[in-house]
Amino acid sequence: MEVFKVVGFAIFSVIIILVIKQQKPEIALILTVASCVGIMIFGIFKMSGIINMLNELVTNSGMNKEFLEIILKVTGIAYIVEFGKNVCIDAGQSAIATKLEMAGKVIILTLSLPLISALTNVLTGLI
Repeated sequence: MEVFKVVGFAIFSVIIILVIKQQKPEIALILTVASCVGIMIFGIFKMSGIINMLNELVTNSGMNKEFLEIILKVTGIAYIVEFGKNVCIDAGQSAIATKLEMAGKVIILTLSLPLISALTNVLTGLI
């Protein structure tokens, strides 16, 4: 199963990083980021099946495809910001991590405005 590969890679990476961190902390940070990127890329490739299924559901339901695109973008941004935040925290830069998280929330809110607008129009139409 693929989960064992990912977990094995993560554990192996942690062991190597802990050994190297004692001698070369800057190299350990680079290896940490590289390991995280590798795991994230694996996850992104696995998401293609989910995206295809959601796309098919939206097509069959007749729902506006733009809404699915917004939801996928928001989800992607949330994952990317979380990844960046954790890298900042691992590097000891929690102040930057906090600001990155806030910026991500603002970007998500900005992207969500068309959904909020459509929901408001639907609710207004019901009254």
